[in-house]
Amino acid sequence: MRIMRRSVGVGILIGVLALLLWPHAAQAGEAGPQMQDTLNAVVKKGELVVGTFDFFPPWGFRDAQNNIVGMDVDIAKELAGDDVLKVKLTLVPVPTTQDRINFLLSGKIDVAISNFTATLPRSKAITFSEPYVIDGIGGIYRKEAKIKNWSDLNGKKVAVTTGSTGEILLKKEAPKAIVQQYDQASTALLAVQQGKADAQIEDYTYTVYHAGRDPKKGLDFIKQPLAFQPYSFGVRKFDQEWLNYINFFIYRLHQSGKMKELYKKWFNADPRPVSPNW
Repeated sequence: MRIMRRSVGVGILIGVLALLLWPHAAQAGEAGPQMQDTLNAVVKKGELVVGTFDFFPPWGFRDAQNNIVGMDVDIAKELAGDDVLKVKLTLVPVPTTQDRINFLLSGKIDVAISNFTATLPRSKAITFSEPYVIDGIGGIYRKEAKIKNWSDLNGKKVAVTTGSTGEILLKKEAPKAIVQQYDQASTALLAVQQGKADAQIEDYTYTVYHAGRDPKKGLDFIKQPLAFQPYSFGVRKFDQEWLNYINFFIYRLHQSGKMKELYKKWFNADPRPVSPNW
């Protein structure tokens, strides 16, 4: 009986020690995902750092005073000035499309608000919010090139932004197009304006905006957009509280009518419904 009691006591002691040591053993082994807490970090430091474009009108660009302005900038201001956050907004220019992900992963920004198309490949690296705008892929071209539809791009010199979804779709819709790659949409558009390219593939809203503002009236756009796609905020993985907060912010932005107001301001049109009818 004494031996049995001693064995039971030793068993209980081992069990207690195992429970106490288990977290440390887990840490010593293979590390799990690194959880984030951007929401509380933003509130604590009193600053929201947003990555956005400063070369992509009307979403984000420089005005005459060199300030970054645009549709996404207005949305970032709404987020920073939200009743809960009420923090200082700091805008960080993102040089290329890929840098939106790079800046998030390196911690340079708290969120990417930069007409960011949510895709499955990109979701391997970061997490996307619910959509705040539905856009598509469009084409802007020199009128003398006589382009009316997507198949007319075959045999034409077409400028694309490297790594963009438009580049992928162009290969499908016009496989014989002569692709010219550029780091930025602005330089691709300049190539069209200077006659170095016949057309440019970009977001549909981008093509409508620039064709209507072409000073020489020599540009037009393909009227039928392709591949309607969601624009979402980009956040780091394993940052659930921040993602929940942003998703609810986007919901309120639409429900309050503020999104419609901002879209009208920059595009003079009503935004497409973010929940499509299948």
